[in-house]
Amino acid sequence: MSETLKIADDLAGIVGEAHVMTAQDQISQYSVDGVAPGFVVFPKDIEQVSETVKYANEKDLAIVPWGGGSKMSFGNPPERLDIVLCMSGMNHMKDVDVANLTLTVEAGVKLLDIQARLATEDDRCYLPLHDLGAESGEMICSDRSHSGCFLPIDAPFGRQATIGGVIASNSSGPRRLLYNLPRDLILGSRFVAPNGDIIESGGKTVKNVSGYDISKLMIGSAGTLGILCEVTLRVLPLPEKMETLLFSFGNFQDASGLCDLIHESNLLPAAVELMNDRAHGFLRTSDMTGLSTGPYMVAVALEAFSEAVDRMGTEIREMARRTNRNGEASIYGDQHSLFWLAVSELVPALAMECKDLVSARLIYPISCWKEIIRLAERNLSQEGLDGAFQVHTGSGVSMVNILLNGNGSKKTTRVLQGLLSQCRNAGGNLVVHRAPGEMKRELPVWGEPGTDLILMKRIKRELDPKGVMSPGRFIGGL
Repeated sequence: MSETLKIADDLAGIVGEAHVMTAQDQISQYSVDGVAPGFVVFPKDIEQVSETVKYANEKDLAIVPWGGGSKMSFGNPPERLDIVLCMSGMNHMKDVDVANLTLTVEAGVKLLDIQARLATEDDRCYLPLHDLGAESGEMICSDRSHSGCFLPIDAPFGRQATIGGVIASNSSGPRRLLYNLPRDLILGSRFVAPNGDIIESGGKTVKNVSGYDISKLMIGSAGTLGILCEVTLRVLPLPEKMETLLFSFGNFQDASGLCDLIHESNLLPAAVELMNDRAHGFLRTSDMTGLSTGPYMVAVALEAFSEAVDRMGTEIREMARRTNRNGEASIYGDQHSLFWLAVSELVPALAMECKDLVSARLIYPISCWKEIIRLAERNLSQEGLDGAFQVHTGSGVSMVNILLNGNGSKKTTRVLQGLLSQCRNAGGNLVVHRAPGEMKRELPVWGEPGTDLILMKRIKRELDPKGVMSPGRFIGGL
């Protein structure tokens, strides 16, 4: 028996023959930056994940975890790839406890499915409040809507992303401005370490960890330190009112001026997003609102009690009038949610038009955002490249998408190197989220590593001495 058939037979003994894929025409769908695996394994529970990882350690086989596939463009091409561990079979919501605002799910559950499930759950009823105007013995509930709950994460690829992939990449979107990062929502996790051990940390309560919070180790680790299998998260009641304000502008100065006015105020919007025409054109906002868009658009998400949303809306509209907006529109409720889902799907929409899309995340101090975006626009224009900008104006993060369509790789490298230099000078960095595999060797995929790379290498060496977990894909070739 050949070595390949022997490995396939051994893996089938762990997960079942039907859950091991070896046919070349099928496994090519699970290639990572053009590197095809030898086997694709579909475990059904954490025990099968553990046994598969133990076997890989024994045979020195390299493993890359796969959720929905939306984040597989992140990172360097793998140095080697023997097994793709696909988590699609681990897609159960194990505990939906809205009374305590917690949720426990397996890593293969899609983010969109989580939101759909939570939206149908009744909010818990808070402690009853006596209505001073009611008859004796009558009470009212302090929960006014019973409108369901939600997980406050609006990561990119909202339709495709799994919760495991979101956490492993520490993905976030525009509404991180109000709700922070996925790491702030994690209460506990279960994962399989590189040696196959099942590690459990945290639980359903906030004060549940003594010493190091090992569950946080999985956040942003990109599959290099273990396989995330189960996670417990905090959820929130759905806001009483949700509204999106859309404003079109004829120039960047006026658009950025509105963003500055909002951030300098005492208002608490969920998101303040600035997009150029190339980006917001893919959202088809005119179909949804009738708004005639210009070169720039600012989208402001408001999510709170009705009174707070109404007040913020009134004040922001007045700010927009002072900054020479060309037009404005508002959308509410379900249309609001669909709009921000479309924003999360911007990169997939661009990728459908441009097969050689390059997407880079720029990170910098918030105070520098206008200078960084102006530089990006100027550099792209000088190189004759087509760019779609999506700026989280209050978070110090923006996405620059370059549509190449088969040419301009050297120009793209020059643009990204220039932006990396500018971000590093300001104290930030640049990370390439998507690029053709053959281009990545020339691009600063992880930007410039900081001094923490030394510590990261030590952690990797201690936890994964054989280097079987996503070898070479992370910062510094980890």
